[in-house]
Amino acid sequence: MISIPSPCVGICRMDEGTGLCLGCARSGEEIAIWRDTGEAQRRRIWAALPARFERLGLTLARLPWTQGEILHFAVGKLRNREGSWAIGCYGAVAEFRAEAGEDCEIAVAGDKVIARTDRGALRLWIGDAVRALALYETPGRQDLRAIFLVISRLRAGLPVANGLSALGPDRSAIRPEDRGLALYDLGLRRTITRFCIRTDKPALLQALTPSLGQSWPGYLPTLGAAILRENPVRVVESVLGRAEVRTPIPPPGAASIAGPHTHLLPDLLAMDRELGPGFELPEAYAPGAIFYPSLPAND
Repeated sequence: MISIPSPCVGICRMDEGTGLCLGCARSGEEIAIWRDTGEAQRRRIWAALPARFERLGLTLARLPWTQGEILHFAVGKLRNREGSWAIGCYGAVAEFRAEAGEDCEIAVAGDKVIARTDRGALRLWIGDAVRALALYETPGRQDLRAIFLVISRLRAGLPVANGLSALGPDRSAIRPEDRGLALYDLGLRRTITRFCIRTDKPALLQALTPSLGQSWPGYLPTLGAAILRENPVRVVESVLGRAEVRTPIPPPGAASIAGPHTHLLPDLLAMDRELGPGFELPEAYAPGAIFYPSLPAND
């Protein structure tokens, strides 16, 4: 069975000068024969792509990884405490990483990878529809900026809450002991991600009730102080993953702490971007999780 995937990234436009695709850097003939060609020929085509990327000035490329190889990559980075994983959108994101010397429990169950520390948890779903795209600093080089785990946009939608919403007990909580706690969607109105808080603290539950149904960010002047004070667990989801963050929420203007943390920044959310400037993806794909080999610039 042929296992090497196509280099296609969903940008199917040919460069008139070179005759190469401006998405995957293959020639028209290579694209035409790909479905019926053998694994050895596929490997030869993949090997030729870095030089073509440099020639075309391309920095985004699909990685030739199977589903199993993507899963192996995720497990390896978590076990070695390399880099960080982010789930969310520009202005509303959770980042998970384990610091050196920090206990981190890692488990694999089928197509799911789960990592847990005392300060946070991460669950990734790596099904057969997941693709891995790499973004490099320099065309044709291996100076990696990020790896995106993506899925077809047609399959990426999540339920959208138009206002602060009570979702009931968090049945999908990574820790079994948390599955009876109350989950609230902050109602950011994003289709690829949702940002929630989870709590059992009576003072916060009482503060949340009068604001239910109110739209983001209108309820922040009355509810924001209670959220900061009670420090609920933040739960950020995409169709490919879930991150849960237990670390203290820093006050406005303060730097994020080392380890798992969240960003919830109304000014950036108002820009209505899925990813930060310079991190654009082809329209065909929606980001589900991002691996950063080093800390993101906004840390």
